[in-house]
Amino acid sequence: MFEWLEQEIAAIRTPRFHVTDGPATAKLRHSVMQSTLALPESYKEFVLRFGNTKLYRTARMGYEIGVFAGPRPGRLNDGTVAYEIGFHDGARVFVKPINGPAGSAVWEAENGSQERTYADFGEWLEKSCRHAREQYTPEQWSENVRGPKPFTQEEQEILAARRSISWKVIGIDSDGNHTFQVKNSSNRILPVLTIGVRSTDGRLNGATKLRIHHVRPGQTANVIADCYKEFRLPEEVEVFDLPEPEPQDRAYFDELSTQTE
Repeated sequence: MFEWLEQEIAAIRTPRFHVTDGPATAKLRHSVMQSTLALPESYKEFVLRFGNTKLYRTARMGYEIGVFAGPRPGRLNDGTVAYEIGFHDGARVFVKPINGPAGSAVWEAENGSQERTYADFGEWLEKSCRHAREQYTPEQWSENVRGPKPFTQEEQEILAARRSISWKVIGIDSDGNHTFQVKNSSNRILPVLTIGVRSTDGRLNGATKLRIHHVRPGQTANVIADCYKEFRLPEEVEVFDLPEPEPQDRAYFDELSTQTE
């Protein structure tokens, strides 16, 4: 049923564009086959083939589509019992049993509203993936298939400078922004520094840019940044150093695409 996805994953040479656990372990297979939950057979087949899955890495450092190998019991906004099985474009995806395992519809819930999308998981996944692919131009998709170019010498020098810039949170201002103290121990100025931001409940995962163009080599200065204050209270988020960028991560790090003086 999902041969089209297997072929797509095999064709793309960009690391982490699609991420899957791979075929189910014996323990997971036993759990899936013995489960009495009213789940679509297509969902079970997917879990056995791919396990936990994240598809179509986005410019927000997240993924457009995700599937959980273990459904999470929950309720829709109207109180109906359902099982959360993944996410799609910021929405939580649920299976809402109708007439037993063969009749489990897929629902998406976001910002207090919910909508039945498709009658079956397999149809939902195929059409959601098709929509995700349509967001790329032919040139962008070809680049995903070919894989990223190696870092240039200039990019390597930027990364070396990035490793020599440190920061720490020193407070929250009256507008709910984070205040950072940034120390530039490198030999050059970077316009921005990209750092990670996530919510303590794990539902928000992204990044923010510290604008550090005024922090010259050897200097320490304060920088104010918005860390998703429209979506989470300051005490509900944590900031962290991102892993060392790799060539496929260029689009997520503005310091690699912005000219410095």
